[in-house]
Amino acid sequence: MLNEKDRLETDALEILRDAVQPLGSGALSAALRERGHKLSEATVGRLLREFDMANYTQKAGFQGRILSAAGAKRLAVLTARKKSMEWGEEFAQILRGHDKEQLLEVLVARRAIESELAALAAQHATAEDLAKLENILADQRRTLDAGGLAAQQDVDFHNLIARMAKNRVLEAAVALIRQDTHLSPVLEYIRKHVHSLVYIDHEKIKNAIKSRQADQARQAMIEHINNLITDVERYWEITVVEKN
Repeated sequence: MLNEKDRLETDALEILRDAVQPLGSGALSAALRERGHKLSEATVGRLLREFDMANYTQKAGFQGRILSAAGAKRLAVLTARKKSMEWGEEFAQILRGHDKEQLLEVLVARRAIESELAALAAQHATAEDLAKLENILADQRRTLDAGGLAAQQDVDFHNLIARMAKNRVLEAAVALIRQDTHLSPVLEYIRKHVHSLVYIDHEKIKNAIKSRQADQARQAMIEHINNLITDVERYWEITVVEKN
């Protein structure tokens, strides 16, 4: 969760954003009390002056303040930070149900099957398949650039490649391995923790499939899964150090 200072700033900026008219310290103080902040009008007045100095607010004559463009950007940053913390707490809870050995076993199995699926996808993909793959990666990039988590796009990317391969046995095998619905969010959380960039791996796989290079697609998928294995191992090393 956000610390008290950031939570106050977020709530104040949200109130200013949603207000239908300019707000003074009295009106803002009353609105903040409704959100659990017990602050005097004088304290809120100092907060507004800090907002003025940071260009987060604009004075509207004697009526009060309105949120500025810079204030809206600051609010977006704080909101993204809050969501990131909430996601981190949620995925940390999920992660407690997965141990290192279990994740590595799943990834080794995925490497064997999905590398072959990628090679087959390079041979059998249609123009429509490739367009869908491009759209998934574009959506993934937008989500990551906005500071979000792209676990769903990761699932969509790998599931589409499995279908593109046109091999029902391998598709069923990887679906069985990936049946743990928490697996992608867990790996996403781990990658963020170790600052890994999965998007680059996905681009390499897509480019190899698009160019119809089966061997390159197979190798790109192997490298991708190997990177995930490295991320899992690094995560456990980091968390052991942090706990100590």
